[in-house]
Amino acid sequence: MNKDIKDCYFDGWKKMFVYRGRATRKEFWLFIIMNILIVLFIAVLSYFLLVVSVADHTSRGGMMLVWAWYVWLPLSALAPVIFLVPIVSLGIRRMHDAGKSGWWFGGALLINLLILPLILTGIHQVMLILVDESHAQQVMKIVSNILSSLAALYLLWLCCMSSNAAAENVD
Repeated sequence: MNKDIKDCYFDGWKKMFVYRGRATRKEFWLFIIMNILIVLFIAVLSYFLLVVSVADHTSRGGMMLVWAWYVWLPLSALAPVIFLVPIVSLGIRRMHDAGKSGWWFGGALLINLLILPLILTGIHQVMLILVDESHAQQVMKIVSNILSSLAALYLLWLCCMSSNAAAENVD
């Protein structure tokens, strides 16, 4: 079945509570890319409407702060919350298409959102016992970046796996 961009995007929203079935790489990535483009379009449009067209050269810095505070911060905080449920269901269906259990995606997401922060907090507390605060923070930045990057790369690898035609009913 060859779907176009519009069908892939709206299927992601229509099936946001459907955790059975399959989603191809094309469906998954088009949904992700379209959502990123929509959020960026809203941000750029609001920036030009609020900062570039309204503010003159002398007040542009103040309007940039207003834009950042009233548009960018709420947009960057609310967009992941809004997209969480459809992306999780799409990711689970993507794992089914790759011949894996949906827990490969759901479990990796739970590790990224819940378990990794707890591990990092524990490591930070142990570091505070061993070294002073500034060294502990420097080490934690490095450890946090490495673990977060590995977790993100793992999720990316899972979502880029090819379809498995033999796996029809993997739950």
